[in-house]
Amino acid sequence: MKLLQRLLLVFTYSLPAVLFFSYYPILKLGQNSTMNFELSLPLLWLVLFDILVIIYLIALGVKSHQKSQKPRKPSQKSRKSARYSRLGFNFPGISDRRIFLLSLFPFFVTLSSLWSANPLRALLTSGIIWLIFLAVFALLYVLPLLNLPNNFPRRLLVSFFVASLLVCIFCWVQSILDIFGVGREGTLLCLGCTYHSFGFPHPSGFAIEPQFMGNLLLAPTLTALYLLVFHHKKQLPISKACHILSERRLLVFFCVVFSSTLFLTFSRGAIYAYVIALVILLIFALRRHRFRIGLILIPALTFIFVVAMQGVFTVIGPTNDSFLGGISKSLHQLSLGIIDIRPKAQDGVADRQECESSISDADSGNLAETSSEGSSEQPIFEGYVPESTNVRLGLNRVAFTTWTENPTRIFFGVGLGGAGVAMHESNPESVASPKEIVQNQAFSLLLELGLVGVLLVILMLMVLFSPRSGFWSNPALPLFASLLVAYLVTLNFFSGLPNALQIYLLPPLLYLCAKVSRKL
Repeated sequence: MKLLQRLLLVFTYSLPAVLFFSYYPILKLGQNSTMNFELSLPLLWLVLFDILVIIYLIALGVKSHQKSQKPRKPSQKSRKSARYSRLGFNFPGISDRRIFLLSLFPFFVTLSSLWSANPLRALLTSGIIWLIFLAVFALLYVLPLLNLPNNFPRRLLVSFFVASLLVCIFCWVQSILDIFGVGREGTLLCLGCTYHSFGFPHPSGFAIEPQFMGNLLLAPTLTALYLLVFHHKKQLPISKACHILSERRLLVFFCVVFSSTLFLTFSRGAIYAYVIALVILLIFALRRHRFRIGLILIPALTFIFVVAMQGVFTVIGPTNDSFLGGISKSLHQLSLGIIDIRPKAQDGVADRQECESSISDADSGNLAETSSEGSSEQPIFEGYVPESTNVRLGLNRVAFTTWTENPTRIFFGVGLGGAGVAMHESNPESVASPKEIVQNQAFSLLLELGLVGVLLVILMLMVLFSPRSGFWSNPALPLFASLLVAYLVTLNFFSGLPNALQIYLLPPLLYLCAKVSRKL
């Protein structure tokens, strides 16, 4: 039992670091006409962690059964405990009824494999959903049974921040290497992340693309800002045991590095989510009289610094663009074309067909690296690329149209994992490949699982965030509220599970950290 407990703790401490390796390294197991078969480090972590949890629960159940065999008169307290758990041992804070309600959604998605347009993808995806379900259950209800050590919050946050810091440094190194001509095989940048696109790089870290890297940085950035603003021994249980993080200068350093790297990813989804989360933190800070000027200054100054660095990268890099050109393109893209301070010579994107051709080449992997001596190369884009927005909106429209084709789909969807196949069959002109996904989690959920699936998700959220759960009374509520809203915003920009496990695993992990600190 002690060995199992230690292994579970080691896996828990390693989770924040492992999540950053969402795409590199990756084990490619092949592909078919509808999907790629790939295995990443977070997925391996998920499988091994759940195996350890199952073994621990079995051992705990055997131990509890052996104790129950001893003849003794049950007390009133033990009778009440048995009423809430019939599994042989009691999970504090949850009843059998809540476990049943929470499991309805994964049961339904597994059942939807029977009518899925892509049954193999459905089975594999439902397996991942069950793995996530068990991991979240373990973080919230199983790990508290381990009698976690008093230094658990400190170790976990130190692991979280150190891993985030190292990955942030790697992102900056990626960008510097790119502008000095190091190839993608050395930098690990995605095809559209290099200086060829806008004249300056936007790093993807070890993720598949910048939007996932930016999404990964939301949790450490918001956690560091929360600790900086709300740090108080009585009001901040999450940092009560974190002596190494009590130094304000160190927290400011973490905030600056994390925030600047998040902006450097140039992911509009992550940046928009970050801004909305900052507004929520600001509201909580004002209501609790904990406002600190750093909550506004750090994001603002780091944004200005990153935009300036994008101008510097543009000048240093192989393109024949200027400092102002790099800055103006950055602002033009991030503001969806609203803020336009580009020089007249760069006003507008060159030609619509040329722009679409460039995007097509980038997507197909045929983007040539044409840099030569000096600054002779022209960036592909001179500002906001409406095609990147229009593609997402177009997929949303096709998904909605496909969903409303018949009443059965409206209620039960096309089955888990069947969105790409169904959209391709329904509208092959707009969706050229059955591998395509709806780059919006809400529309994807509606198309694949219908109204029944949506209602089950709502039911699951109501159970998780009910007044009895203790979520709303937790002193670290500003952090959880801002982080969850930020994740909900980012889910409007992509869908899928393997590359975004942090959305489902980091909130319960941080909640566990706060829960343990509260007892100290």
